[in-house]
Amino acid sequence: MAPRGRFASLLLLACCLALLAGRPGAAGPAQPTYPGDDAPMEDLVRFYNDLQQYLNVVTRHRYGKRSGGRALCEEPYGAAGC
Repeated sequence: MAPRGRFASLLLLACCLALLAGRPGAAGPAQPTYPGDDAPMEDLVRFYNDLQQYLNVVTRHRYGKRSGGRALCEEPYGAAGC
């Protein structure tokens, strides 16, 4: 590869990394902002609907590796019964 092509590849890689690193906390939804006490009723309704959706996403149950990996109704340490 020519030096010019190598420079273009490195520049492209640097731009991609800069775009990916630009928003490190963007994994979850953004918390809605309160419109204020004197906001119109439509804005307050929209805020509370957005807040409910945000809380549903943030506090949802997560299953998988955190559940411990034991079978259903299996006693810890192999004790009998369920």
